Amino acid sequence: MLRVTLRETATQLVIVARVASADGEQVRVVQVSRAAFAAQDAAQPAPYLQKQLVWQQREPILDALEHATGAGTVLLVLGRQTLWVYGSPSEQPVLQAVAHIPGVVYASRSLAGRIRFSNDDAAHFTLELPGKTCSGTLAEKIALDCVTTETRSPRGGGKGRSAGSADDSAKLVAPCDHSAWMLSSDTGDWSKPDRLFLHDSRSAVPERTTVLETAGPVLALTSGPEAASSIAVVLNLSTGAYEIHRFALACRN
Repeated sequence: MLRVTLRETATQLVIVARVASADGEQVRVVQVSRAAFAAQDAAQPAPYLQKQLVWQQREPILDALEHATGAGTVLLVLGRQTLWVYGSPSEQPVLQAVAHIPGVVYASRSLAGRIRFSNDDAAHFTLELPGKTCSGTLAEKIALDCVTTETRSPRGGGKGRSAGSADDSAKLVAPCDHSAWMLSSDTGDWSKPDRLFLHDSRSAVPERTTVLETAGPVLALTSGPEAASSIAVVLNLSTGAYEIHRFALACRN
């Protein structure tokens, strides 16, 4: 005859099994941490990645990002000689401002460029380009002030997303439990499609899960406002177009 009882302490769940045998009663005791049991019970399934095509054009795109302002969210698109600013609603972006980047266009084998915003001023930004750095302020008419800088060779033979930057990655927050995930891309050949990976920031193991294959190399990858989404610039090898995609995490039922 088997008799099982469950006892609770402040920190443990204790399972006691008693089995009658010819030699007398045998007792087995198993203890489980209540905190571990609760964590497993509350665990959410891994979120999945949603993809949306936001913009595409034939002219090269060096970088793109969505930025929150007092009036809403804007999409900034950086080309070799031009900065475009679009209103970023859920549907087709609407052009709000265009700025020509003054000075000489320095030859570069990679599409090196980056848009950065000041932590102290939501309207002030800088553009990092081969051989120059420009600064400006978001407005109906944007005037850029540029200074010459040292031209750096891109890391890894030209796959780096911008001059002097680290590898491509962007933070995403899952709406299910507000956990932080890192979205990253390959650092391989520009003539081949890339892969996108997700990594749970809570995990100490540096394992990445492949979630998507893109139509070409990922040229830039940036986090959006509050890390609710991210923006990726992809060169579509089939069409030759430069595409901007928005990625966000969604919860599984």
